[in-house]
Amino acid sequence: MRNVQTPTATQEWPWRQGPSAVLASFRRRWYDTRFWVIQGMVIAVTAIHYTVEAFPVDDSISTVHHIPVILYLIPVVYASLHYGWEGGVLTAVWAGLLTVPSMAISHRSDFHWAGELGQVAVTLLVGAVLAWRVKLEAEQRQRAERTSIELAVSEEKYRSIFESAGDPILVCDGGGRITAANDAAALMSGYSCAEVLGMPVERLFGAEGRQLLVDTSQHEPDDRLRLVFTRKDGSTALVDAARTALGGDSEGRATQVVLRDVTEQERLHEEMRTYIREVTRAQEEERTRIARELHDDTAQSLVLLCRGLDVAARGGAPSEKLEEMRSQAESLLENVRRFSRDLRPSILDDLGLLPAIEWVAAEMTGRGAASASVKVEGTPRRLSTEAEIVLFRIAQEALRNVEKHAGPCSASVEVNFGPKEVTLTITDDGRGFEPPEQGARLARLGKLGLLGMQERAELLGAEFAIESRPGRGTSVRVRLPTGDGNDLSEAG
Repeated sequence: MRNVQTPTATQEWPWRQGPSAVLASFRRRWYDTRFWVIQGMVIAVTAIHYTVEAFPVDDSISTVHHIPVILYLIPVVYASLHYGWEGGVLTAVWAGLLTVPSMAISHRSDFHWAGELGQVAVTLLVGAVLAWRVKLEAEQRQRAERTSIELAVSEEKYRSIFESAGDPILVCDGGGRITAANDAAALMSGYSCAEVLGMPVERLFGAEGRQLLVDTSQHEPDDRLRLVFTRKDGSTALVDAARTALGGDSEGRATQVVLRDVTEQERLHEEMRTYIREVTRAQEEERTRIARELHDDTAQSLVLLCRGLDVAARGGAPSEKLEEMRSQAESLLENVRRFSRDLRPSILDDLGLLPAIEWVAAEMTGRGAASASVKVEGTPRRLSTEAEIVLFRIAQEALRNVEKHAGPCSASVEVNFGPKEVTLTITDDGRGFEPPEQGARLARLGKLGLLGMQERAELLGAEFAIESRPGRGTSVRVRLPTGDGNDLSEAG
């Protein structure tokens, strides 16, 4: 930005600032050529005045004596133009003092000196008034110049901020045409700045958007609006538009619009809402399943057990019935333990991550749908409770996905204990699939299991990656840094 200097205001008279200021002012004048020009003018007019007074004239040409006095206006006006009110007044006083000897020498009789004094007084008064007017005009001119320069500086600052702003900014007039656009707006629209200028607002925001942006009667000027923005290639984006009313023009009130692309943000919000909705549905389905199993299996077995106990209490139960009741009680106990292990396996708290993963792998292998093995590299160590739960749930969900979707295959779980990280890798040679390009789309695609694993890993600060191809199997990898309280020793 160019350096613009603002002119200083009219200085105070030196005599108001003390003797030192007066001396400094005279010192500056002493070396100023214009000061000596003024003195030369005063002396020249005085010389003419005294020359005319020295030659007697009759009454028919007596007006010639008045001309030199009028000529004093020339140095007074010149001093006013260059030194303002101070210079004009002091020059007028100085000229008046130089006419005093003329009054005493040439106009002593018949009160002619009074007429001469009146002429000098009127002439110098006119000069003083003129100097005052010149001072006012100079101050007004200086104020106008300062205002103009300040306005130019303000406009330049605004233009610099406008052009360098990271957010797209548009200015449209009251007629709904774009009058200014910064580079960010052109980049977002796909048009060049020259193409955007003069473009109707509805081409970018549609008819409804134009009405919302231009018609200020419907909304306050500082309203934030949610609009659909159409790019040059026809694609659309969701933007928040913050309006600011500018000065009016010939066609109405101009409006500045600051845009912010919220397409990705809104998409993430929608994905999160979908995820929450699907998680809630999955929770309700799991609760329904548990309730059904408890009602159809556990509750029915308890009813039969209670009836058998009633028969036994009356002393009519044979030994075979008692053995059947014992078998029912053991089956109930096993069901309750299974429910408990599914909700939170005690082996994870008692023995740690590796035994818990080995138990899940053995359970899946025992069901026969797929076989699983566990491999450990490095020196095993306990992690924090939160870290072990996250890694266990990811391994459990990955093996469950293998069992449900991979088909008959084999899977391996590898846990690598490095000095600064722990890496969990679950690999299978099953059907595989085409993973989505972005993890945020998992909820929309219904991949709640993968999304749950990703969310768990990210909450713990771990890196999560999926590699899969149709017919080539799937690999799920989680790399967990062991700093930040993830080690048991660090977790306390």
